[in-house]
Amino acid sequence: MNLKSLRAFLLIMDEGTLVAASRRMNLSQPAVSRLIQLLEEEIGTKLFYRDRKSLAPTPEADLFYPEAQRVIGSVDDFPGFFQQLRDNTLVPMRILCQLRAANGLVIPAMVRFAKRNPNVRIALDVQPRHELSRRVQQAKFDIGVYVVPLQVKGVEIIEMRELSLQVLLPKGHRFADRPFLTPADMVNEKYVAVKRGLMAREAMDRSLARAGETLEVFHELSGTAAAHRLVAGGIGYTFSDPTVLEPGFHENTVLVPWKPKVKIGLGLFSPKNHTPHEATSAYIECLKELWDEQMASQDN
Repeated sequence: MNLKSLRAFLLIMDEGTLVAASRRMNLSQPAVSRLIQLLEEEIGTKLFYRDRKSLAPTPEADLFYPEAQRVIGSVDDFPGFFQQLRDNTLVPMRILCQLRAANGLVIPAMVRFAKRNPNVRIALDVQPRHELSRRVQQAKFDIGVYVVPLQVKGVEIIEMRELSLQVLLPKGHRFADRPFLTPADMVNEKYVAVKRGLMAREAMDRSLARAGETLEVFHELSGTAAAHRLVAGGIGYTFSDPTVLEPGFHENTVLVPWKPKVKIGLGLFSPKNHTPHEATSAYIECLKELWDEQMASQDN
């Protein structure tokens, strides 16, 4: 479809006369009249009633007007669109993370980043551990957050830190002020465990087995967020750490150190031979800031 014909149609509709439209387009009246004729031939519809002095829009012209505006508006937006592409404000920064790290670390870091960089778009892909490897191999991300080990090729480790699992209790629990807790302390407490196969559960089970200890599972849930909600509601205890505990649960829960210590690793990675989004380093800075704050709270 001829864009000049569409512009001529819109100008006649807006200005009301062929003379005014011709002046706006810097064309002769016969030339603009010919553009309208070409448009009518192309769409097979009469758009104006003609007499010697004026053009009056047909009912079809009134219906066609908003569609013509939409098309021309989109075309007129192209320069701004391509400028945004050049400025990298349309292309999102892509974050890939394991489900465990999303609510307590990755998303709060996104909030901090977005306040500092309000025009940068983010695409967050949250996956369970068994799906993460396949997503990593597709390399469609700028920065990844994972619980070690990550047994895939083609990635570069940016940073890795060790975290200690702690006992998550309802605030006000009789053990909330203890300097640490042991398996013997929890014998009569209701253990809210995450299901087998999740990293925290596997790490805790291995540690208990090495020490010859057991903890009887009372409730078993499919994920850490569900376990946190139950504990925040005053039901039992679970194992967590500051990076996985969602900010909203801090008011109703408390973390108490556990002995013997149970360590898990959390790391940042990126695809090899990949040019990251220009805002990736700024997001990593927010992530590390939050990480440091969480680790400091754990040490205290």
